[in-house]
Amino acid sequence: MASVAPKVARQLSFAQKVKAAFHNWYIYACGYRQLGLRKDDLLMDDHPDVVEAIKRLPPEERDFRNFRLKRAMDLTMKHIILPEDQWTKPNEDISYLRPYIELTRKERVEREQWDHQ
Repeated sequence: MASVAPKVARQLSFAQKVKAAFHNWYIYACGYRQLGLRKDDLLMDDHPDVVEAIKRLPPEERDFRNFRLKRAMDLTMKHIILPEDQWTKPNEDISYLRPYIELTRKERVEREQWDHQ
């Protein structure tokens, strides 16, 4: 009797391929890369952890973030997108704010636990 494991492995790899293809399509359909934005630029700064994380960014990275946001707002108001050579490339779309958000979230949770003791 034949083993089922190779069949399951092929199905998983196909499912992973489909998921990756859908993920790439969805990111392209969102359109933020055509405006020169990164994924973390889309995070709303109305949450206290995000506000604190933005404050903790190095000044140069914060300036780059502000430039990307202002440029994207300007392009949106003009109803245009950047030329394709200026789009954010997938290897440039790294998470630069998430580590700071995680750190501030952990500190907030620890502070809340300390206050409730």
